[in-house]
Amino acid sequence: MATILGLLVPMLLLLLVVWKGTLRHSRPYFQATLLALSGLLVGFLFKIQHRESAVGILLASGLLLIGSYGLWFARKTNKTRLDFLKLALVVTMGAWAIGLGFSAHGVLRWLNSLRSMAFWAVLLDFGYVTFIHRPARA
Repeated sequence: MATILGLLVPMLLLLLVVWKGTLRHSRPYFQATLLALSGLLVGFLFKIQHRESAVGILLASGLLLIGSYGLWFARKTNKTRLDFLKLALVVTMGAWAIGLGFSAHGVLRWLNSLRSMAFWAVLLDFGYVTFIHRPARA
């Protein structure tokens, strides 16, 4: 039960961050990012099952994730601290998928810790900006 809650609560919080963000309003970049994330999930499941196609799926989804979100980030005009933290999270997720595809176990430990730090930085900054530090109403 604790493991399910440990996985479910962070995923729900991350979905809240995505829902409040502006990426979902840009259709082509949002679709490419969703495709990359679903490919990452399928590639991870294939890697668990030791299928040969897992390496290609993980590499393609990692590169697509970094590329699509990176292009969207470059086109965005107003960038905040939260946007830079989200970019760090996406880049570490994409790099983790590429490292998992190449079975680079030494690099994966390092990327896991970076991904975890970026994840919690995004959630804490989002919580602060959204719920605590609200601008004064005129």
